[in-house]
Amino acid sequence: MKLPVRELSSYKGEQGRVVIVAGSKAYYGAPIFNALGAESSGADLITLFLPEQHLQVAKSNSLNLFLHEYVKGDLGLKDLGLILNECERNQVLLMGSGLGRDKDTLRVIKLILESVKIPVVLDAEALFPDILEIKQKSNWVITPHRSEFKRLFGMEATEVNAIECAKKHSITVLLKAPIDIVSNGVSTYINSTGCPEMRVGGTGDALAGIVASFISQGLTPFDAASSAAHYFGLAGEDLAKHNYCFTTDELIKHFPKFIKAHS
Repeated sequence: MKLPVRELSSYKGEQGRVVIVAGSKAYYGAPIFNALGAESSGADLITLFLPEQHLQVAKSNSLNLFLHEYVKGDLGLKDLGLILNECERNQVLLMGSGLGRDKDTLRVIKLILESVKIPVVLDAEALFPDILEIKQKSNWVITPHRSEFKRLFGMEATEVNAIECAKKHSITVLLKAPIDIVSNGVSTYINSTGCPEMRVGGTGDALAGIVASFISQGLTPFDAASSAAHYFGLAGEDLAKHNYCFTTDELIKHFPKFIKAHS
């Protein structure tokens, strides 16, 4: 499994600039877990868009985030310009976690995807069939669980279908399940790391943040998705050796220590 290589001559922001568009009035944990996952895996600079009422929670969890509130509560058309400007200054966009299913929000998601040029990681509410109409998807990673996979592609979440959909749509699929499947249609990695304790809410959001972070630090979408799933699962197994249960926040804090000791 590959990990990003840090050059001795690198400077702040050169290896790891991530912009995250996530959260809604009803969901504040998802965008914060996105950001903390990216932070724990080495991203230099993280810009986070989220609802105004969740800003203080984000501030209390990290002092390293550049925070922007949505103009009118949840993600809407008035946010489009600033988000696209931020994408021009960053290396990867992570979008979807906790955004909700409002029709205006879904419309903005598609408008953003039609415009951005940087690699994209998509999770949760950003995974709906209309996005498959967009032609340029070769630098996308999608991270669905089994129900989201079926909603997006209209078929069961099997290994064969994951590989077929990745190839057909020229994207990298990270299908989250007890045994993860990562495929770009050419290469496939079957990941068996992880443990039942990782079923706690928020681990998928953190994983998406790690994938985005690894891409921003120079890994290909396939290598980023494979390595993120592999090492995050191993970190969960390691934490479960000493804990009857744990939270996503505890796993995020454990992750960089585990990577340092075992990579």
